[in-house]
Amino acid sequence: MSTRTPLAVRRFTLVALVLPTIVTAIAVIVQALALPHVPDPIAIHWDASGTPNGFAAPWVSLALTAVIGLGIPLLIGLSGLNGLRRGDRGTTYRLLGATSLGVSTLLGALTTSLFVMQVGIEDASAAPDLWGPGLASLIAAIALGVAGWLLQPHEPYRVSALDASAGTTEITLGDTERVVWLQRTQIARSGIIVLGIALLVLVAANILVVFETPESGVSTGLVILTVLVLALLLTTCAFHVRVDEHGLSVISVAGFPRIHVPLAEIARAEPVSVNPMGEFGGWGLRWAPGGSGFGVVLRTGPGIRVTRTNGKAFTVTTDDAETGAALLNALGARATR
Repeated sequence: MSTRTPLAVRRFTLVALVLPTIVTAIAVIVQALALPHVPDPIAIHWDASGTPNGFAAPWVSLALTAVIGLGIPLLIGLSGLNGLRRGDRGTTYRLLGATSLGVSTLLGALTTSLFVMQVGIEDASAAPDLWGPGLASLIAAIALGVAGWLLQPHEPYRVSALDASAGTTEITLGDTERVVWLQRTQIARSGIIVLGIALLVLVAANILVVFETPESGVSTGLVILTVLVLALLLTTCAFHVRVDEHGLSVISVAGFPRIHVPLAEIARAEPVSVNPMGEFGGWGLRWAPGGSGFGVVLRTGPGIRVTRTNGKAFTVTTDDAETGAALLNALGARATR
C-alpha cells in the first residue's frame, strides 16, 4: 500500500508554508545586510501625500517582517493542513495557499523596499514616498499569489466517506407532551490553535509597534484589530444549542450573537456531516453559497441543517444531531396536526 502524501497536501505545504518562509527569510536577510547603512530611527509610516510621519528603530522593521511574515503562513497552514490530510478538498484550500504566499510576498517586498530605499539617508524624514515600492510590491504579491494558485491541483469540494449524511431518527410526540433538547458546541482544538496564533501574532506586532511609535496610526490600527480578534474569540468559541416548541436556538456562551429559527419557519431539519473548510471556508459564523447557507460551524462532524420555508438553510455543528433534527421534525409535524 502506498503511503505517499497526496499531491494536494504536498503542494499546499509548499505554497502556504515553504515558499512564504523562504520569501520572509530573504526579506529579513536583505534588511539585516542594509541595517548598518540606514538612519536610526527609520521611517515606517507615510501619510496620504507620501510624506513620512511615523518612525521607529530599524530593528522594528526586521522584527515585524519576521513575526508577521512567518505568523501568517503558520496561521493559514494550520487552518488547512489538518483538513487536507483528513481527505477534505475544495477551492478554499487552494485559495488559502495562494493567499499565504501573496500576503507574505506583499509584506516582505514592501518592508524590504521601504527599508532599502533609506540606505545612505541621514534623516528618515527625507525618505522617498512609498507609492513606487508599494505598487511594485503589490504587483509581485499578485504574481506570486497567482503562481501559488496554479501550482496547486484543482480538486473541488466533494462528499467523501467522512462526509456522508448521518443516520435518521424518528420521534413521535403526544399532543400535550413537552420536550427540550440541549447541547453545547465549541470550536475544535485546531480552530482554537489558529485563533490563538492569530492573537499572539497581533500581540507581538502591538508590542513592537505600540511601544516604539505609540502615536502612529499603525499602532492605533493594530490595537483595534487585536481587540476585534479577542472579541471574536470570546463570542464565537462556544454556543448553546436548544430545540423546543419554539424552534431552534443557537446562543453564544457570551450571550451574543444569538440565532433563532422559529418552528413555523422550518420546512425540514436533517442531520448532516459538516466540513467547515470545504463547505464554509473556515470556522465560526459563516456563510456559504449554494445549499449550505448560513451556519455556526465550529468543527468537522455532525450538525443540524434546517431548511426554512423560504428555501434558505441554516447549519449548526453539534453532537447528537440526529436527535435534534428528529425532534424539530416531530415538533413541526405536531404543530400542523
